[in-house]
Amino acid sequence: MNIYGLVLAAGLSSRMGTLKAMLPLDGGSVLSNCVRSLLDGGVSEVFVVTGYKAKTVEPEVHKLGINSVYNPDYEQGMFSSVITGIHALPDDTSAFFVLPVDIPLVRSSTIRALTFDFNNSPVDILYPAFKGKRGHPPLISAKLIPEILQHDGNGGLRKILEKHDSNSREKNMPDLGILHDLDTPEDYTTALRFSRDKRFPLLEECEALWELSETPEGTQEHCKAVSKGACLITKALNATRKNGPLLDMDIVQSAALMHDVAKTRKNHETIGGNILAGYGFTGISEIVASHRDTKIDHNSPLTEKEMVFLADKFFKGTKLINLNKRYENTMCKWADDPEAAKAIKGRQERAENLMIRYENETKIKIMDLLSDQELIS
Repeated sequence: MNIYGLVLAAGLSSRMGTLKAMLPLDGGSVLSNCVRSLLDGGVSEVFVVTGYKAKTVEPEVHKLGINSVYNPDYEQGMFSSVITGIHALPDDTSAFFVLPVDIPLVRSSTIRALTFDFNNSPVDILYPAFKGKRGHPPLISAKLIPEILQHDGNGGLRKILEKHDSNSREKNMPDLGILHDLDTPEDYTTALRFSRDKRFPLLEECEALWELSETPEGTQEHCKAVSKGACLITKALNATRKNGPLLDMDIVQSAALMHDVAKTRKNHETIGGNILAGYGFTGISEIVASHRDTKIDHNSPLTEKEMVFLADKFFKGTKLINLNKRYENTMCKWADDPEAAKAIKGRQERAENLMIRYENETKIKIMDLLSDQELIS
């Protein structure tokens, strides 16, 4: 199947007060972010519909190496740009995405998932959704093109899509970007803090991942406790670290929240890491995959991975537990299995060595630090 992308960049940007498409974002422009999401997500080609200030936008389009098509009727509204874009689509089109330029934070993993889903099971319209709420961009079957072209424009594209709702489907994704548009300067300020290339999920996206992975509520509470603990010991490490890099608190928080996302499955740490990598969250996938046991070279500085690993070892559910007690309980469970007992002993020694390294660097006892704080909300 040949799936294409339409980026609608012909609008007046009246509420923003400046040309949205050319605003700087994530090392490029708002427009380039839209294009990259589609291309990185696997579409065959992208067409950008220009209109207002086309002479300013088109050089950016050409720099990206893609096609632009001019909509002379852009003042009539977005549907006129949809029509212009559809006329530019190749004859072999199987389906196409419609992405307004003011929705630049969609993750490429979302585009890839929608494309894969449509290829496996075609439908009239496939919507990305976040916690059940539909967002952009819809993936529209080429079967609807004749009807769209014949539409009088009343109610816009939405009117056509609503008529085909019975043959539409939603694909839930942990991607808050599908709901975030740039209407106002305040929206743009928010977007600057939320890069589409962030390789770890935001807090709301963590909640969506728990839902998608059917993570038990009790496990979620454990993850929240571990996350608070991990952030606490990371903050203390950063405050005392004189040599070596400071650790990223956002990565620590996100990885700790996600460390048991696949807890109900065998080899949950590996499965969890794979789930996160599959959604494009490669900044924390390795941390999650190694949270059950981890190794670090003696000369290497402690990283975010060790913070999550250590914090997890100090919590049984949402309750603090002494490191020795934790492994003692595990050892009792597997006392009749010499091979398992040996593996547990090895993991305990590595955990204790990491704890000693942390406490030597910070001059702080982890158990004392955690005990002094209110970690459970």
